[in-house]
Amino acid sequence: MQKHLLVAVNDAAASLSLRFVFDFFANRDELELTLYYVAPKKEPDAFKAQAISGTSLAPAIDPAGIPAMEQAKNWLLSMGYPAGNIHAKAAHSDMGVVKDIAHECEEGLYDAAVLGRRGLSWFEEVFAYSVSHRILWERIAFPLWICRNPEKGRKNVLICVDGSEGSLRVADHVGFILRDEPNHAVTLLHVETDRYSPIENIFERPRQMLLENGFPEDRIETRSVASKNPTRTIVSEAKSFAAVAIGRTSGRPTAFGHIFGTTSLKILRSLEGAALWLCK
Repeated sequence: MQKHLLVAVNDAAASLSLRFVFDFFANRDELELTLYYVAPKKEPDAFKAQAISGTSLAPAIDPAGIPAMEQAKNWLLSMGYPAGNIHAKAAHSDMGVVKDIAHECEEGLYDAAVLGRRGLSWFEEVFAYSVSHRILWERIAFPLWICRNPEKGRKNVLICVDGSEGSLRVADHVGFILRDEPNHAVTLLHVETDRYSPIENIFERPRQMLLENGFPEDRIETRSVASKNPTRTIVSEAKSFAAVAIGRTSGRPTAFGHIFGTTSLKILRSLEGAALWLCK
């Protein structure tokens, strides 16, 4: 079944997204990519002529001639990506870049949005609010992939399970994405923070979600690790995986939570070489 990803190309970090997607998928004929650019509210030089001529600036704009868009498309074509599976779309910002990307994903029914993430320091993240960081606060209903320095050649997806509905949603997403990708296996990881908590059958429902999507049972493994520091354990376990998939509740974190980080934000800050897949 055809998959359709939105790849945001607003800055240089887009190259991280493109590299991850190209390297991760072997069955590219079944993967459509929409390159999406949101022009800032303050029109860049490329659009001044249109404004000066008296033409009203519609929300949608012609993606042709946008350097980031052309660079992304040309790179994919040079790597042999099927030209018919690459689409380009651009719009002027209406609600702000983050909310505009979220709105486009929900309206376009994409299977996931893919963002690159530059290597900002922890201090810069807290005070500069990068796009990939801020979009975690939005009440989004689509899967989000964040790519930070993806390491070429990595395979397989680590799914974090804890018995929550979020972990079931992410297992369903991974099963759908990977069912036609024979090069990847899945490991269901449970981090047991309380040694007295029961873990019996905690893998059964996520495993069932994978199987219902047609993912082969012989490519599913399970692993349970006892740890008082889930973030550190997940990042450590992820060192050989192409992606880490976790469920996350919706909503904006509190000021305290923003500074010290929810589990997903902590993983985002620490994860290197693998993409982070989030499902809300």
